[in-house]
Formats: sequence, structure tokens, C-alpha cells
Amino acid sequence: MKKHLTAVLGMAMLTGMTTYHRRALVIPLFGAQAVTETTSQPQQIAKGVWFFVGDKSKGYSNTTVIEMEDYLIVVDANYPGRAKELVQIVKGLSPKPVRYVFDTHAHGDHSYGNAVWTASGATTLAFQGVALDMDKWEPTRWRQAMPKRADLRETGQNDVQRPQKLIYGHKLVLKDKMRDVEFLAFGWGHTEGDGYVWLPRERILCTGDGAVNGPYNKVIDANLTNWPKALDRVAHLRPLHVLPGHGKAGDAEILTGQAQFFRDLRRAVADDIAKGQKPPAMTVELPAADRNWVPISRPDLWQQDIATMYLELVSHKPAGSLPHEWK
Repeated sequence: MKKHLTAVLGMAMLTGMTTYHRRALVIPLFGAQAVTETTSQPQQIAKGVWFFVGDKSKGYSNTTVIEMEDYLIVVDANYPGRAKELVQIVKGLSPKPVRYVFDTHAHGDHSYGNAVWTASGATTLAFQGVALDMDKWEPTRWRQAMPKRADLRETGQNDVQRPQKLIYGHKLVLKDKMRDVEFLAFGWGHTEGDGYVWLPRERILCTGDGAVNGPYNKVIDANLTNWPKALDRVAHLRPLHVLPGHGKAGDAEILTGQAQFFRDLRRAVADDIAKGQKPPAMTVELPAADRNWVPISRPDLWQQDIATMYLELVSHKPAGSLPHEWK
């Protein structure tokens, strides 16, 4: 019987109820945390907090490992190939076992490795919205990715393993003598199930793809109207370190910069709509400050950003709620 986690403002409470069956622009890193990007060596953000940059050529996301008194927490399961690597790499960081692996959202590069982690003894964890998104889009997306990804085929599976424990509400806190770890939801942004991980003592924030440091946004499942508002709420935490789902570690300017990018994109597309233009005829120009999030080297992705914003504006509905396919 699967269990879910009930979010409370203090310690986490377990209950027994059944639930759910690019090549990128090279942009100087924000803030003082600029480091050489590497996919094998972790950046130690604070004592017991390690950040790994994912290999873009393999489609991997970033990963954060958090040490607790008796166990470890991994942020984002990644693809199966990377998950297998990380299971071994993490053993070199600490002799403590990985108890929880948190899926920040349902996309494959953050969740398709779930079964690898559970086979190693960990428990996968996510907000309820992640399971809802998986039930909406899977197994179609898994099966579409299989011809391109040997690591999916090698699992012998035809669907993503759902998170074993779900968080209901907007907050869950795990705490011990070593630190507090807060799992937070701020509303529909990148996906409906977006979750963040916040270490209040160290003021470290793991964002998943709620905020990325570079031209790595995938907007087709998004609520582009609410996303910058959600980032505004996240920014109120005033993090010193922001560990994004893609791109290098940085500071709070990742949050404020991406929020402004979406506002500027919305304004530019709305101006073109007022002129009677439609994608792909739109030639959207944004302020230079937005350059970090514009996929200049991938015109197809830039057109997808513009077209998705257009659809949201003309439909007056979240783009992610409209019928669409993963591209």
C-alpha cells in the first residue's frame, strides 16, 4: 500500500492512506558563485550540501545531495542512466544511506530515474501535483522517449514509476539536529506540480526547473501568467544560493531575472498580437537583460516559447492546460 505525506508546518507526519495508483548560451553566472561547470565533481555549497551539474549532451538535469544526521536527501531522480551513476557517486560523499529522493516535477530528466533509486533502497517523494501530471502525460511521453534513450530501454519498463510518497498542501518540513529541510510549493509555474527545496539555516534553494540559469526553459506544460508570480513568492525567501535544475549555481538574480524574462516576453507577444501578428511571423525582441534565458542557438525552442505565450494570451488559459504534445 502506498503512503502519502501530509504537509505540516513542523515535523513531517506519515499517514497510511492509499494514493496514486542544448547547446546553451555561455553567459557569465550571476552573483559570487561562479564555478567551472563540471558533471562529475560536485560543488560543495555548504557543509553537507553538494551540487552536481548535469551533462547537457545526455539530457541530464542537475542534482543536489543534502546530508541529514542519519541519512541523505537527493533532489531530482534524473534519467535512469544518471541515477545509476549518482547511486555510486553519492557513496563517496557520505556513508549514510539515501532515504529520500525528491522529484521537483514530473518531466523525465527529473523523474524517470525513480525506479533506480527505489531499487537502491530510497523512497521517492513529490508533491501531489507531480503524480497528477504523471497520470496525465504518462506513459505516452516515456514511450515517445524510448527510441532515443538507451537508458530507458534498458530499464525494461514502459512507464515512469510514480513517487512512493506524496506531499499534500504547500509545505513539508524534515528536521533533525543537523538541519531543517523544507519542501515548498508556490503554485503552477513550469508545471502544475512544481516543488522547491529550501534550507532556511543556510539559505540554500533548490528550484528544479521552476528557475533555470540559462536558455533551458521548457514552457509547454507551464502557466506562463502565474510562473513569474510564483517566482516573486520564491524570491521572498531571499536565498543566498540558488541551485537550478539546469545551468550553474547562482544567487537570487536567477529568480528575479527569469521572472522578468517571462514578463518581457508576455509584453512583447501581446504587442505583436495587438498588431494582428501570429507566430511564426512574430519577431520578438527583448531587453538585453533577458539574454540569459533566450535560446538563441535553438531557433526552434525560441519559436516554441513565443508560440506557447501566444496560445496562453489568446486562449486566456494556462498553456499547459491546452491540448499539446511533447516536442
